[in-house]
Amino acid sequence: MNTASKIAKESTITFSGLVYGNINRYLYTALLARWVGPEFLGIYSLANAIMLISEVIAKMGLETGVMRFVSQLNPQIDNAKIQKVIGSALKMTFISSLIIMIALVISSGSIVKMLSESSFLKYVIIIFSIAIPFNALTSVAAFATQGFKRLKYKIFVTQFINPTVLLLAMVLCYWFVSTKSAIMAPMFIVGVIGFISMISILKSVSGLNHQQILQSRFDAKLFRFSYPLMFVTMLQTFMHWIDILMLGYFVDAGVVGLYHPAARTAGLLQALLLSFLSIYAPMASQYYGEGKVGELSSIYKLVTRWLLICAIPISLVFIIFPKKVLLLFGPEYLESAQILIILTMATLIQAFLGAAGPTLSMSGRTKLVLFNTIGAFIINILLNIFLIPRYGIVGAAWATFISLTLIGLVRIVEVGFILKMNFVDLKILKPLLSGIVTYQILYSIKPYIMHYHTLVTLGIAGIGGVISFGLLIWLLRIEDEDKDFLNGLGTVSYTHLTLPTILLV
Repeated sequence: MNTASKIAKESTITFSGLVYGNINRYLYTALLARWVGPEFLGIYSLANAIMLISEVIAKMGLETGVMRFVSQLNPQIDNAKIQKVIGSALKMTFISSLIIMIALVISSGSIVKMLSESSFLKYVIIIFSIAIPFNALTSVAAFATQGFKRLKYKIFVTQFINPTVLLLAMVLCYWFVSTKSAIMAPMFIVGVIGFISMISILKSVSGLNHQQILQSRFDAKLFRFSYPLMFVTMLQTFMHWIDILMLGYFVDAGVVGLYHPAARTAGLLQALLLSFLSIYAPMASQYYGEGKVGELSSIYKLVTRWLLICAIPISLVFIIFPKKVLLLFGPEYLESAQILIILTMATLIQAFLGAAGPTLSMSGRTKLVLFNTIGAFIINILLNIFLIPRYGIVGAAWATFISLTLIGLVRIVEVGFILKMNFVDLKILKPLLSGIVTYQILYSIKPYIMHYHTLVTLGIAGIGGVISFGLLIWLLRIEDEDKDFLNGLGTVSYTHLTLPTILLV
């Protein structure tokens, strides 16, 4: 199987899981928004942001580090080395995550006072904190299996098991226990079940056992590579959630609750970015390590083009029909329509420029990536401080848009100068031109379909946008490597998504 087909096959496995996972999480957010209201949804959003940022610190960048180190070793020859790397990563993660959990539990009261929120937020933060060690270990174990260039295990746990458990636990808690339990309990339940599932799979794939993890030594080389990425990921996570946190600081949880559905919807496009970059990252690491710069440049362009092809039709529906999309959460969230447009444009640009980040990381430029992210983070903070007091949630959205765009542009320039690689060629014009024409088509039919039920309107717009965009791409002629990519899509069978053997016995 050639490179294009390999990327297509693995990306499809990832994307199918991400689609399922994001649909479950989106339904979770929509039901929670309707059942608990903007204020409690805002409290959930604040606690979730704090938990995710703390998780990043707990992992210390080891998830990316273990993926890179494992992907550069041969499982048939270097299995003992692979087990030592994975064992060391898990042990370091366990120790750091316990420290972070204890620190967060102790400081929960101070955080609530700083945000001037109700005492209920403190209890949510404490429960979410207890889930951090489970979530951190699950993530590192999942990335370790990704280093074997097999994505189905990671996708099965993180995008099938976890979202399903999250949604079911929330519904059951709301129906049979209480509203507050529906906010607090599901995150802890997901953490425990996800951890048990992922560790069992990792043991099956790598042959690692508990004794090896306990006896593993500190891997200084792995840590030196990983810790700059901790700051990168931490700052990126801060950038993703800083608007939520700063809205909570400057305004209140109710406003945060209005912002969250728009941010969650625009975040659906992240599934596309992650599905391609999940297989692109280890392949980029392998090609760079082997000195195959030409092959690396080719897949860099291919991934960027297909990110655009997949992201544009979805983005256009969000941009042209924002009020219909937000009606899924309830009429009280309609005032966030402008937020959805801004954040969707930000995510679309991120998808367009997103392959440059892992290209720099997998080529070993982790400190450069860190400096880039620090700069973007500082800009994001300053923009939020300046814009939120003046423009509220609209200011927070623009701060995110500007900072994400700037860091994307800086990264593609650096890839061009350092690695002599450029994703721009005539082929990239095809999805861009197709997107412009598709926008005109959807905008012209908007007055005729807006009076229908929300689901009907979005269904017509979504199907019409995909068909129109696909036909335009076909009329502009499909490239040979795109045909290989499409053939790779066709090679995906149900066997790639079967349950891991360890979970069936």
